[in-house]
Amino acid sequence: MIASVSRRGSVLSAAAALAALSLSCGVAPSDSGMLESVGGAPATLAPPTINPLGRPRCQPPQGMSGSPATIEEAVALLNALPKPTSVACFVESLDRPLAMFVTNSAFSAQPALSTASPRVFLKLNRLWLSIVIDGDSSYLLEFGYQTEDLRSVKGELLLPLTEALSPSAPYDRVLHDPGTVCGLCHRNEQPDASVTFARAFTSVAFRPRPESYVSIDSLRREDERCDWQLEPHRCEMLAAVFDGGSVAEVPFPDSMATFF
Repeated sequence: MIASVSRRGSVLSAAAALAALSLSCGVAPSDSGMLESVGGAPATLAPPTINPLGRPRCQPPQGMSGSPATIEEAVALLNALPKPTSVACFVESLDRPLAMFVTNSAFSAQPALSTASPRVFLKLNRLWLSIVIDGDSSYLLEFGYQTEDLRSVKGELLLPLTEALSPSAPYDRVLHDPGTVCGLCHRNEQPDASVTFARAFTSVAFRPRPESYVSIDSLRREDERCDWQLEPHRCEMLAAVFDGGSVAEVPFPDSMATFF
């Protein structure tokens, strides 16, 4: 039984055995497997993996991109994923390589819990997503769509989702008249007329301070030694980042301001 296994490697082996047992008992595998591509070769279909909690790794439905380029596309992907949709499930569904930057800064409305459970920024073109590996903030998914002038349109969602959301949901959640709660820290908040279906605002975008930097390698080591019995939620978040393919560090623009 999985509950009797204490270390990560043994847990994964037990999970694989459980998956095989489930399939032999008539549980049909997903029709849309994980897409893998090596060296530019055409992608091939592979069966989804099962994590040590017994949940199949989330992936975009067939025909939908795992690289949302806007907040609206991210909401569409969230809506298409299995319910309830957790932050880990959403991160799992993102295409690899995954561009990211890690910080242990606690100066945020979505603060890092620690260096071992930091805040992770994920970059998909102009769209920045931020997650936290553990703690209360790990149930938040934050959005920042970067504009030309080092400003960003901001939004937030509380997960898991049990039903589909409207495209306006990330913007609605942060509203605080006359603007948003983000404007309490991010300077020069202004309405964004390009978003016609919601009240959205842009404000100055910030980058983490250099002293809060956490290396990807150190976070990967946290994934490798995470104990699924003792910290199932934290391990699931770490696995969502690292276990689906390659990751690469991407810096914030040097010209972007820091919070203080």
